[in-house]
Amino acid sequence: MLTAGVASADETNIAQFQASLEQTGLVQSVVAWKLAPEQYPQSSAAIPDVVLLELTRDADAPLSLAAHLHRLRPSVCIIACSSAQQPTPELLMRAMRSGVREILPQPIDPELLHAALERLMKEHGVAESAVEKLIVVVGAKGGSGATTVAVNLAVQIARQSGKRTALFDLARPLGQAWLQLGVQPRFSVRNAIDELERLDGHLLGGFLTAHESGLQLLAGTSHAEEWQYISAPGLVRLANVAQSNFDHVVLDLGSFYSSDWAPLFRLARNVVLTAEADVPGLWALERHLKTLSGFGIAQDKVRVVVNRWHRSDDEAVKVFEKKSKQPVFARLPNDFLQVSDAVNRGAPLSRNHNDPLVTKYRSIAAQLAGLPAVNQSKQTGMFTRFALKR
Repeated sequence: MLTAGVASADETNIAQFQASLEQTGLVQSVVAWKLAPEQYPQSSAAIPDVVLLELTRDADAPLSLAAHLHRLRPSVCIIACSSAQQPTPELLMRAMRSGVREILPQPIDPELLHAALERLMKEHGVAESAVEKLIVVVGAKGGSGATTVAVNLAVQIARQSGKRTALFDLARPLGQAWLQLGVQPRFSVRNAIDELERLDGHLLGGFLTAHESGLQLLAGTSHAEEWQYISAPGLVRLANVAQSNFDHVVLDLGSFYSSDWAPLFRLARNVVLTAEADVPGLWALERHLKTLSGFGIAQDKVRVVVNRWHRSDDEAVKVFEKKSKQPVFARLPNDFLQVSDAVNRGAPLSRNHNDPLVTKYRSIAAQLAGLPAVNQSKQTGMFTRFALKR
């Protein structure tokens, strides 16, 4: 991961530059400067690895800042952004002498910026990826309970970690996570995608709806036709902004995705596949496993969760494990009355810690998010903290 800076005389361009950097998923922090000598960083300041610098018509101010940054840290990678169709040879020479490494056209092409940052990381031997924070939840087929699983896992992660946790409802055609959380969102994923060119952590925060557990929800679409305006590359950029600003991010994909969503899966820490242990569910589950393998998703990143499990399902589960060579990660006990009541009330599962289903959700959430788990002893009523093996 890189540290980054942005510099411009225009607040709008500063916001756009910051958004472009966060959306690459390759930077961990961004500082901003105006093109004024009194705001230049001092010699005691930490100069970032890369700086996006607006190259205005009057190039004196930006090139003065570039030279100043280069003096403070000769290894800094300064990328100038110019709205001019073709900078003059004279300007290119001045920029190079001031320490500018590259010039990108403005508005910034996300792919060109991503490629420039990757080159820089290879030059300096910087690790190419951040700590993975995404947990992607997918249903093997419609009705397998993917949204219920995603909502309750996200709530448990938020409660147990006490850290910034987000749930993004990307289920198609309609998002229903807000119904299960009992909140009234004002904005949705469509709003975030519409503002993608300037979407950074601050703007994203304005689109989220807070839940009493501490979870932040980006609601799903309320009209099926909105998906024609949402692209897979846009969702990847959205996920990168989320990873830059949250400690844990759960994505509910419902039961629909396509091959162009593969980059989104590759960002994931874990992919949770939910299915019931009936013939249609297990058949669909096998096909999803093959598809994810084709996307390049390692088998050890996939977590199969059998939803609405009965003891009588164990024989079918064993046959599936032997045939697919994919172990079942967890079984969620069937408790139709409790789940139905929670969904109808618009509330996550909330019975006491002795409840088998709630206990299982707590355990799964801790393992997926890399958290210590809390186990309630039925004999003593005391809590025992232990580290889960991953």
